[in-house]
Amino acid sequence: MNQLKTVDIKGKAYVTVNERIKYFREHFTGYSMTSEITHINDNGVIIKTTIKNDAGLEVSSGHAHEKQNSTFINKTSFIENCETSSWGRCLANFGIGVDANVASADEVANAIKNQ
Repeated sequence: MNQLKTVDIKGKAYVTVNERIKYFREHFTGYSMTSEITHINDNGVIIKTTIKNDAGLEVSSGHAHEKQNSTFINKTSFIENCETSSWGRCLANFGIGVDANVASADEVANAIKNQ
C-alpha cells in the first residue's frame, strides 16, 4: 500500500479520513461505500457505513456515534461529523490507513476536544 499522508497528534501518526477516501476511490473502482443512520434521537446519532465489492458483497463496515451539542461543530453538524467518522472506521476496517492506528486523525482530534 502506498504511504498515505498522516498528521501528528501527540506524537503519533494518524491518517485523515479524506486521505482514506481518496485512496479507496483511486484503487477500488467498482466498489461502493454507503452510509445509513441506524439510530437518531434528540441526544445523538449512530451511523453505519458499508463497503461492498464489485460483486455487491459486503467486505467492510464501521459505526460511529456523535452526541448533538457535544462540541461547537456538533451543535449544527453532528450528523455530518458522525458520517465522516463512520467512513473513516469502515475504511480502516477495510485496511486503508491502518499502518499504526485504526482511529483516524479526525476521530482522535474530536476525542481530545471532548475530554
